[in-house]
Amino acid sequence: MRLELLVKGEGRPLLLLHGMDGIEAMAPLVDLLAATHKVYAPSHPGFGGSDLPRSFSTVDDIAYFYLDLLDQLDLRDVLVAGFSFGGWIAAEMLVKNSGRLALAVLGAPFGIETAHRKDRRVVDIFMCDGGTVERKSQVTPVQKLDLAALPEDVLERRVRNAEATMLYGWSPYMCNPKLRHRLHRVATPTLLLWGEDDAIAPLDYGRDYAALIPQAVFEAIPNCGHRIYVDSAEAAARSINTFALRAVAAAA
Repeated sequence: MRLELLVKGEGRPLLLLHGMDGIEAMAPLVDLLAATHKVYAPSHPGFGGSDLPRSFSTVDDIAYFYLDLLDQLDLRDVLVAGFSFGGWIAAEMLVKNSGRLALAVLGAPFGIETAHRKDRRVVDIFMCDGGTVERKSQVTPVQKLDLAALPEDVLERRVRNAEATMLYGWSPYMCNPKLRHRLHRVATPTLLLWGEDDAIAPLDYGRDYAALIPQAVFEAIPNCGHRIYVDSAEAAARSINTFALRAVAAAA
Protein backbone atom coordinates (compact mmCIF):
# COMPACT_ATOMS: atom_id res chain seq x y z
CA MET A 1 0.00 0.00 0.00
CA ARG A 2 1.00 3.64 -0.41
CA LEU A 3 1.96 5.09 2.96
CA GLU A 4 2.48 8.79 3.64
CA LEU A 5 5.54 8.88 5.89
CA LEU A 6 7.43 11.89 7.21
CA VAL A 7 11.02 11.19 8.31
CA LYS A 8 12.92 13.94 10.07
CA GLY A 9 15.96 14.32 12.33
CA GLU A 10 18.82 12.06 13.39
CA GLY A 11 19.39 9.79 16.36
CA ARG A 12 17.39 7.07 18.06
CA PRO A 13 14.35 6.03 15.99
CA LEU A 14 11.03 7.37 17.25
CA LEU A 15 7.74 6.18 15.75
CA LEU A 16 5.24 9.01 16.26
CA LEU A 17 1.58 8.05 15.93
CA HIS A 18 -0.90 10.88 15.42
CA GLY A 19 -4.37 11.45 16.80
CA MET A 20 -7.76 11.85 15.13
CA ASP A 21 -6.82 15.11 13.41
CA GLY A 22 -3.94 13.68 11.41
CA ILE A 23 -0.21 14.10 11.26
CA GLU A 24 -0.52 17.74 10.16
CA ALA A 25 -1.74 18.71 13.65
CA MET A 26 1.46 17.34 15.18
CA ALA A 27 3.92 19.42 13.14
CA PRO A 28 5.28 21.40 16.15
CA LEU A 29 5.90 18.21 18.13
CA VAL A 30 7.57 16.54 15.14
CA ASP A 31 10.02 19.45 14.89
CA LEU A 32 10.78 19.39 18.62
CA LEU A 33 11.40 15.65 18.74
CA ALA A 34 13.47 15.69 15.55
CA ALA A 35 16.09 17.72 17.44
CA THR A 36 16.97 14.60 19.47
CA HIS A 37 15.54 11.64 17.50
CA LYS A 38 15.05 10.35 14.00
CA VAL A 39 11.28 10.71 13.82
CA TYR A 40 9.15 8.43 11.66
CA ALA A 41 5.69 9.99 11.48
CA PRO A 42 3.23 8.13 9.25
CA SER A 43 -0.35 8.94 8.36
CA HIS A 44 -2.33 5.93 9.51
CA PRO A 45 -3.97 3.80 6.80
CA GLY A 46 -7.02 5.73 5.63
CA PHE A 47 -5.79 9.06 7.06
CA GLY A 48 -4.12 11.94 5.25
CA GLY A 49 -2.49 10.69 2.06
CA SER A 50 -2.21 7.01 3.02
CA ASP A 51 -4.16 4.28 1.27
CA LEU A 52 -6.89 2.36 3.08
CA PRO A 53 -6.63 -1.38 2.31
CA ARG A 54 -10.03 -2.97 1.83
CA SER A 55 -9.27 -5.49 4.58
CA PHE A 56 -8.62 -2.81 7.25
CA SER A 57 -11.43 -2.08 9.71
CA THR A 58 -9.96 -2.18 13.23
CA VAL A 59 -7.10 -0.69 15.23
CA ASP A 60 -5.72 -4.24 15.41
CA ASP A 61 -5.13 -4.01 11.64
CA ILE A 62 -3.15 -0.79 12.03
CA ALA A 63 -1.11 -2.17 14.95
CA TYR A 64 -0.02 -5.23 13.00
CA PHE A 65 0.70 -3.04 9.98
CA TYR A 66 3.09 -0.86 11.99
CA LEU A 67 4.81 -3.91 13.51
CA ASP A 68 5.39 -5.11 9.94
CA LEU A 69 6.62 -1.63 8.99
CA LEU A 70 9.25 -1.73 11.76
CA ASP A 71 10.39 -5.08 10.40
CA GLN A 72 10.53 -3.78 6.83
CA LEU A 73 12.53 -0.70 7.85
CA ASP A 74 14.61 -2.88 10.22
CA LEU A 75 14.24 -0.35 13.04
CA ARG A 76 15.46 -1.47 16.47
CA ASP A 77 15.48 0.03 19.95
CA VAL A 78 12.50 2.16 18.91
CA LEU A 79 10.71 4.69 21.08
CA VAL A 80 7.02 4.63 20.13
CA ALA A 81 5.00 7.72 21.07
CA GLY A 82 1.29 7.79 20.32
CA PHE A 83 -1.30 10.43 21.16
CA SER A 84 -5.07 10.02 21.51
CA PHE A 85 -6.12 7.59 18.76
CA GLY A 86 -2.43 6.99 18.03
CA GLY A 87 -1.84 6.12 21.68
CA TRP A 88 -4.44 3.36 21.36
CA ILE A 89 -2.57 2.00 18.33
CA ALA A 90 0.71 2.06 20.30
CA ALA A 91 -0.89 0.18 23.20
CA GLU A 92 -2.15 -2.51 20.82
CA MET A 93 1.35 -2.85 19.39
CA LEU A 94 2.86 -3.24 22.86
CA VAL A 95 0.62 -6.16 23.86
CA LYS A 96 1.31 -7.99 20.58
CA ASN A 97 5.04 -7.79 19.99
CA SER A 98 7.48 -5.40 21.64
CA GLY A 99 10.64 -6.96 20.23
CA ARG A 100 11.65 -3.79 18.39
CA LEU A 101 10.15 -1.38 20.94
CA ALA A 102 12.43 -0.20 23.74
CA LEU A 103 10.28 2.59 25.22
CA ALA A 104 6.69 3.77 24.95
CA VAL A 105 4.96 7.08 25.58
CA LEU A 106 1.17 7.12 25.47
CA GLY A 107 -0.40 10.56 25.39
CA ALA A 108 -4.05 10.45 26.53
CA PRO A 109 -4.71 7.21 24.63
CA PHE A 110 -8.09 5.69 23.92
CA GLY A 111 -8.41 1.92 23.97
CA ILE A 112 -9.84 0.67 27.25
CA GLU A 113 -13.61 0.82 27.87
CA THR A 114 -14.94 4.31 27.27
CA ALA A 115 -18.23 3.61 29.09
CA HIS A 116 -19.58 1.34 31.83
CA ARG A 117 -23.19 0.44 31.05
CA LYS A 118 -24.96 3.81 31.18
CA ASP A 119 -22.00 5.72 32.64
CA ARG A 120 -19.91 7.37 29.94
CA ARG A 121 -16.22 7.81 30.78
CA VAL A 122 -15.11 9.43 27.52
CA VAL A 123 -17.01 12.05 25.54
CA ASP A 124 -18.70 10.58 22.48
CA ILE A 125 -17.37 12.89 19.78
CA PHE A 126 -19.73 11.36 17.22
CA MET A 127 -22.70 12.67 19.19
CA CYS A 128 -21.33 16.23 19.39
CA ASP A 129 -21.19 18.96 16.78
CA GLY A 130 -17.79 19.80 15.36
CA GLY A 131 -17.44 23.08 17.23
CA THR A 132 -18.06 21.41 20.58
CA VAL A 133 -15.49 18.70 19.87
CA GLU A 134 -12.90 21.31 18.92
CA ARG A 135 -13.48 23.33 22.10
CA LYS A 136 -13.38 20.23 24.33
CA SER A 137 -10.21 18.92 22.69
CA GLN A 138 -7.84 21.71 23.72
CA VAL A 139 -7.44 24.62 26.10
CA THR A 140 -5.73 26.68 23.39
CA PRO A 141 -8.37 28.97 21.85
CA VAL A 142 -9.86 27.41 18.73
CA GLN A 143 -9.67 29.54 15.61
CA LYS A 144 -12.91 29.82 13.68
CA LEU A 145 -12.54 27.85 10.47
CA ASP A 146 -14.31 28.51 7.19
CA LEU A 147 -14.37 25.10 5.54
CA ALA A 148 -15.56 26.57 2.26
CA ALA A 149 -12.39 28.67 2.06
CA LEU A 150 -9.99 25.74 2.49
CA PRO A 151 -8.00 24.47 -0.51
CA GLU A 152 -9.50 21.27 -1.87
CA ASP A 153 -6.50 19.11 -0.93
CA VAL A 154 -6.60 20.34 2.70
CA LEU A 155 -10.35 19.77 2.91
CA GLU A 156 -9.95 16.27 1.47
CA ARG A 157 -7.41 15.40 4.18
CA ARG A 158 -9.75 16.64 6.91
CA VAL A 159 -12.61 14.59 5.53
CA ARG A 160 -10.44 11.46 5.19
CA ASN A 161 -9.21 11.87 8.78
CA ALA A 162 -12.78 12.15 10.08
CA GLU A 163 -13.99 9.24 7.96
CA ALA A 164 -11.14 6.96 9.09
CA THR A 165 -11.70 7.88 12.74
CA MET A 166 -15.32 6.77 12.40
CA LEU A 167 -14.34 3.57 10.60
CA TYR A 168 -11.96 2.47 13.36
CA GLY A 169 -13.68 3.98 16.38
CA TRP A 170 -17.45 3.83 15.82
CA SER A 171 -18.40 0.60 17.58
CA PRO A 172 -17.38 -0.27 20.18
CA TYR A 173 -16.71 3.40 20.72
CA MET A 174 -12.98 4.19 20.69
CA CYS A 175 -12.00 1.02 22.52
CA ASN A 176 -11.15 -2.65 22.33
CA PRO A 177 -12.96 -4.32 25.26
CA LYS A 178 -10.24 -6.99 25.34
CA LEU A 179 -7.33 -4.54 25.64
CA ARG A 180 -7.82 -4.04 29.38
CA HIS A 181 -7.15 -7.75 29.90
CA ARG A 182 -4.01 -7.69 27.77
CA LEU A 183 -2.16 -4.64 29.11
CA HIS A 184 -0.43 -6.79 31.74
CA ARG A 185 1.62 -8.10 28.81
CA VAL A 186 3.35 -4.75 28.33
CA ALA A 187 6.99 -5.28 29.25
CA THR A 188 8.24 -2.05 27.69
CA PRO A 189 8.92 0.87 30.07
CA THR A 190 5.93 3.14 29.53
CA LEU A 191 5.13 6.77 30.28
CA LEU A 192 1.53 7.97 30.20
CA LEU A 193 1.08 11.69 29.61
CA TRP A 194 -2.27 13.31 30.35
CA GLY A 195 -3.59 16.84 30.24
CA GLU A 196 -4.99 17.94 33.60
CA ASP A 197 -7.82 19.71 31.76
CA ASP A 198 -8.63 16.91 29.31
CA ALA A 199 -12.36 17.32 28.64
CA ILE A 200 -12.52 14.34 26.23
CA ALA A 201 -10.87 11.57 28.27
CA PRO A 202 -10.60 12.80 31.89
CA LEU A 203 -7.78 12.16 34.33
CA ASP A 204 -9.48 9.26 36.14
CA TYR A 205 -9.65 7.40 32.83
CA GLY A 206 -5.92 7.99 32.43
CA ARG A 207 -5.06 6.81 35.93
CA ASP A 208 -7.12 3.67 35.36
CA TYR A 209 -5.20 3.08 32.13
CA ALA A 210 -1.82 3.52 33.83
CA ALA A 211 -2.75 1.12 36.64
CA LEU A 212 -3.22 -1.67 34.09
CA ILE A 213 0.32 -1.36 32.69
CA PRO A 214 3.10 -2.87 34.82
CA GLN A 215 5.37 -0.18 36.29
CA ALA A 216 3.90 2.56 34.10
CA VAL A 217 4.75 6.15 35.00
CA PHE A 218 1.84 8.62 34.96
CA GLU A 219 2.47 12.31 34.40
CA ALA A 220 -0.22 15.01 34.32
CA ILE A 221 0.50 18.19 32.38
CA PRO A 222 -1.06 21.40 33.79
CA ASN A 223 -3.10 23.76 31.62
CA CYS A 224 -3.40 21.10 28.95
CA GLY A 225 -6.33 19.40 27.26
CA HIS A 226 -6.71 16.24 25.18
CA ARG A 227 -4.58 17.53 22.32
CA ILE A 228 -1.33 17.53 24.25
CA TYR A 229 0.58 18.17 21.02
CA VAL A 230 -1.37 21.42 20.51
CA ASP A 231 -1.60 22.74 24.07
CA SER A 232 1.78 21.59 25.41
CA ALA A 233 4.06 20.41 22.60
CA GLU A 234 7.19 21.68 24.36
CA ALA A 235 6.24 20.06 27.68
CA ALA A 236 5.48 16.79 25.89
CA ALA A 237 8.81 16.79 24.05
CA ARG A 238 10.62 17.60 27.28
CA SER A 239 8.89 14.73 29.11
CA ILE A 240 9.63 12.28 26.28
CA ASN A 241 13.31 13.24 26.17
CA THR A 242 13.66 13.08 29.95
CA PHE A 243 12.00 9.67 30.02
CA ALA A 244 14.34 8.40 27.31
CA LEU A 245 17.45 9.73 29.07
CA ARG A 246 16.44 8.13 32.37
CA ALA A 247 15.92 4.80 30.63
CA VAL A 248 19.39 5.00 29.11
CA ALA A 249 20.90 5.86 32.50
CA ALA A 250 19.06 2.99 34.18
CA ALA A 251 20.33 0.53 31.60
CA ALA A 252 23.95 1.69 31.89
